[in-house]
This record gives sequence, structure tokens and C-alpha cells, in this order.
Amino acid sequence: MKGNLEKVPQRIGASWRYRKIVEEKKSYGWHRHKEYEIAIHRHFSGSCFIGHSQNDVSHNHMVLIGPDLPHAIYSNDSSSQQKSTSCETHVIWFRQDWIEQLINCCHELAPLKKLLSEAKYGIQFSSHTAEKAVALLEPVLDLPPHQQLTQFLSMLALLLEDKNAQKLINALEPAPEDEVIVERIEKAEAFLMKHFAREIAVQELANHLYISESSVRRLFQKHYNESFSQHLKKIRLNVACDLLINTQLPINIIIQRVGYDNQANFNRQFKAYKQVTPSAFRTAMKRH
Repeated sequence: MKGNLEKVPQRIGASWRYRKIVEEKKSYGWHRHKEYEIAIHRHFSGSCFIGHSQNDVSHNHMVLIGPDLPHAIYSNDSSSQQKSTSCETHVIWFRQDWIEQLINCCHELAPLKKLLSEAKYGIQFSSHTAEKAVALLEPVLDLPPHQQLTQFLSMLALLLEDKNAQKLINALEPAPEDEVIVERIEKAEAFLMKHFAREIAVQELANHLYISESSVRRLFQKHYNESFSQHLKKIRLNVACDLLINTQLPINIIIQRVGYDNQANFNRQFKAYKQVTPSAFRTAMKRH
């Protein structure tokens, strides 16, 4: 799920890049960028995958994605049939070194540090913020460069003011003294993402982290607010969703690839998670 590294072309004479994309369908498999990305999806429904999280897309779905964070986006077939220009996306990219230099030079931008730090988990903003951001972006390419930058900074201010913004990937909010805990969380997550397709016992992860089995259980309950088994199941089902959308693999093969050996059990857990069967999910999300 690492995703292909895509190079974002830079605009000559500009420190950031903006594109408005209108297309009949939205179907972008796993990819990532060295830059931060802000995406606003409008006039269509679908699914957005960021890291091991998956959430539904509806009108004015807005996310901030950190550098090197894998993500994918798909529209539903039904949404693309409703309007000829149903899939509209506004995308902004900006480099990490540039925004950090800007923050260091302008003390007024210091609050951005926390926001950009949390972008490594993916952040979703309210539809109200998305609507206001689009109003800022629509005329931006017709403005002189200095006014374009002003519009960009105004949009960042909107993100900071959104009280309903939420991280998409469960993660520890560390204090400086919690570096050991942070390292364990990251090491545990990497282990599960690498081995989720096979049976993983809590004791195996405990051995990998050099802690007790009970400590592993407390770690997941405290910092993910879910059990080890719930977290592992979520990873498997989200990967299954991506395979159903982005491949033609038979469902029985997908079941094996995400670590299930019983189709009835997989179907039951998938339906509980997505409220539809795997085959119905694939039909609704199938690509043209």
C-alpha cells in the first residue's frame, strides 16, 4: 500500500500549485507525493483511502494529506451518471521545505506547525470550510502572483479555524517524554501493515516490540481506542475494499490476500463494516 511516487510539476514563478480537475469519473489508485496535498471533492460520491483509513466521499469532501502518505480516490458509477461534470476536484500541492521556511520567517504562521504535523495522519475538514476554500480558489489563476499567495494563505487560515477538522488515522498525540511509546506505536503499525495477510498473534507482536502481551493490549486500547483484533480487522477490510475497487481479482482470492480463510466469516465482517456485501460494494464502486 506504499503507492507510486508521483512528481508534482511546479508552476514557474509560483511557490505552490493549484489545479481544478473536472472529469466523468474519479479513479486514482494508490499514490503519494513529496509535497503536502489539499484536495476538495465536489458533486460526486465515492471512497477515499488514506493510509489504512477509508471514508466515504460526498459533496465538499476536503482533506489535507502529508508528504509520502499513500492515498487513493474513486467515484461511484452512480454519481458520474447523474451529471456530465459530476466529478470536480480542486487540488493544491506545496513543498514541505517551502512552507517550513515561510513559518520560520513569519511568526504569525506558527499555528500551522501543529496542523502540518498532523497531516501525516490525514485530516478531513468540514463541508463548510470546503465551500469557503473553493470560493477563494476559483478566481485564483486570474490574479497576479502576489494576490495568488494571499488567497493561499487565506485558505490555510480557514483550515486553522475549522473546529470540526478530524484526523483520519488513529494515532498517538505524543508528549516529548513519550518517545518510547510513539516508537512502539509506529513499529506496531509497520508490523501489522507488513504481515496483515497472515495470522498474527498478540504474543508475536509483543515479542516484536519486546513488551508483554498485556502491554500490547493496553497500548491498542489506549492509543487506538480499539482492541488489537479490531485494529487488525480494520486494516484487512480496508485493503479488501481497495482490491475490490482497483482490481479484477475474484473475491475468493481477495479474501485469501487479506488474511481470511473463511468466506462466510469475511462476508459477515465486511457487511457489518460497510453495510453491503463485498460483491455489492464492488458493483457500486466498479470502474468504467
